[in-house]
Amino acid sequence: MINIHPRNDSISQETLDAYRAVASGTLGHLLDTAMEGSIAALWKPVKLVGPALTVQTVPGSYLAVAKAADVAKPGDVLVVNRAGELRHAATGEFGSVQAMEAGIAGMVADGPITDRAAIERIGFPVFCTGSVAMVTKPHGLEEGAVNVPVQVGGITVNPGDLILADDDGVIVATPQEALECLLDCQAAEAWEAYAREQIASGRKMFDFRGERPRFVEAFLAKAQRGG
Repeated sequence: MINIHPRNDSISQETLDAYRAVASGTLGHLLDTAMEGSIAALWKPVKLVGPALTVQTVPGSYLAVAKAADVAKPGDVLVVNRAGELRHAATGEFGSVQAMEAGIAGMVADGPITDRAAIERIGFPVFCTGSVAMVTKPHGLEEGAVNVPVQVGGITVNPGDLILADDDGVIVATPQEALECLLDCQAAEAWEAYAREQIASGRKMFDFRGERPRFVEAFLAKAQRGG
């Protein structure tokens, strides 16, 4: 039996949209919740932001992933614990097509996928451990769960957590952490853009790095005034 638990939709669309302009490493300066480097982008460049739709599978079966796609909302990110399964793919070309048709934004899995070239061609963001030539079979066990805490890449992911993933990897934040960290992330992104401009103009980082505290302070003050 595949148990489907209630969703957590507490993260706002406004917050999700704001994180599309934030690099995973920027949030990683504030939180220690990045997944292990073995969970990597299947193709690049790629950006994936959305609430986690978590899936617990059993070895050899994809049925819990299929059931999650049936209850997904547009923008969800499938986060799949493969129960140590490293020989069978978590998804392939047509599984990815169906996920896209359901409005799913992408997938993060602690196992491999198949049809690497096709998934890149259709533009479905996938973060996984690699690719294999063997898929799960239709007669897999009807066991697993949807919307439960899962361990993926050394991190516990809860339903509704923010998933922020790009070429550098995957980081996770609770809805509360995402909200609390957003302004600091935006300030850091603004500083880095300024720093790149200064470098392009010929300045050395040694000469302007001391400007950062005042720059960030001014950014935060302006943001809090609504400017």
